Amino acid sequence: MGNSTSCCTSDVQAGAGYSDAAIEPSTVLDDSLKATSVLPVAGGPPETRTYKVKLNKSDGGKLGLDVDYMAERRVLPIMGITGGLSQKWNDENANMQMNKGDSIMTVNEVTGNVSLMLEKCKTEQVLELTLIRAMTYDYLVADIEKLLEERSCGPALIRLSWQDNISGCPNAALRHDVGGEGYDPHVMALLKPISDKYCPLLLSHADLWALAANIAIRIMGGPEIPARFGRVDAEQGSAVARLDGNKSAVDNLRAIFKKPGFDEKHIVSLAGALAVANQQSAAFDNSYYKGLASKGSSTASSKPQFATTAHIQMLYDAALVEDNELKRFAQKYTEDSKVWTADFTQAWSAFQEVGASDLRDIL
Repeated sequence: MGNSTSCCTSDVQAGAGYSDAAIEPSTVLDDSLKATSVLPVAGGPPETRTYKVKLNKSDGGKLGLDVDYMAERRVLPIMGITGGLSQKWNDENANMQMNKGDSIMTVNEVTGNVSLMLEKCKTEQVLELTLIRAMTYDYLVADIEKLLEERSCGPALIRLSWQDNISGCPNAALRHDVGGEGYDPHVMALLKPISDKYCPLLLSHADLWALAANIAIRIMGGPEIPARFGRVDAEQGSAVARLDGNKSAVDNLRAIFKKPGFDEKHIVSLAGALAVANQQSAAFDNSYYKGLASKGSSTASSKPQFATTAHIQMLYDAALVEDNELKRFAQKYTEDSKVWTADFTQAWSAFQEVGASDLRDIL
């Protein structure tokens, strides 16, 4: 899928760290994240979600099965049953009927290679299929929307994507860093039923995090931002970079965004979404920038040490009231929410795709 290598390195490397008292990186907990139960996903529990079908074309019968082929996928989604052997199977197997929205995972022991799977469907007389229920983009979106509706965890999903993006190449390496800086066990637990079902069969973890954040932004009243797909998951963790204790908040902020080549407009427009992610703002609008007007220079006794969302928020809170160039954009967004929304949409799309290549519009 898409890019073939992990690309995450950071230009924000270890200074000696700040000499001030250390900060414990706080996880911003939505109340809903504290729930211990997890929500079921479409298609039923894992043990009943997959089923097997055997079709025999040796008598000349037509397959009667329309599938949606895309070479980058690992499955063949069923688009419809059009009669023939597939309809006969459904008529005779009420408990294992093939339906639109299910996907073929295996054809005669071939899995993962949809080109070869499709070829076998066309050329071989006896087909042994393994299918999974409710495995399409539409079901995925519905499962994410249900999670957001039931758990009100939009800020956490935005925060997860933000943390993945700030690495310089979104690749979900954070999922390997259990207990590390920026790792949120609560949001990982909430996403687990969805990621267990869809990753990597339909999409990567990094793609899931990006899509979930964009759906959360839309549901919370923000712009509708299309997700693109093809990010490659990291196979191991990557330590969150330390900030340079010898630099100011402004310089550290600029260093974080140096690799993606973001200018002041990009940097400042992303701040509003981070404030929502960290629950400094309740609505997805320009209220964060309006609140900056009442802030003076930072007087915090402790300084941020890591490139985590909580610590970057502290950089923003200081830099956007201290640096004239950054303040100019913050004031612009204070005065016009539509301008901020347009600039944020552009910056967020670029932010989610830093370091990734060959992304596609369709999952």
